[in-house]
Amino acid sequence: MRFGVLGPVEVRDESGAVIAVPAPRQRALLAMLALDAGRIVGHDRLLDGLYPEPPSGAANALQSQVSRLRKAVPGLVIEHHPAGYRLVAEPSEVDSVLCVELLAAGRGAEALRLWRG
Repeated sequence: MRFGVLGPVEVRDESGAVIAVPAPRQRALLAMLALDAGRIVGHDRLLDGLYPEPPSGAANALQSQVSRLRKAVPGLVIEHHPAGYRLVAEPSEVDSVLCVELLAAGRGAEALRLWRG
């Protein structure tokens, strides 16, 4: 899978087709997890990013958002850990990471093409 955060949040399957993530909170959750692909993102950080004021039963609300995101994106693997959640993906599958790598390699024109919107 490929994850786009340089513009509107998107996810593409192995064939390159965009998989719709219709709900704003699910897109926000996907973006937060993608920006730290392969690493655990803490519950508090995710809740702060999803809700201006965490709801009562915040842990259940977060678990529900993760479940909805998993259903919206077939094949997406999000692991739960005691400290938070982890998107099982290589950082290089995220356009922002690829952009930084291209810039570091002196390939700015290619990096600019990753920006959408």
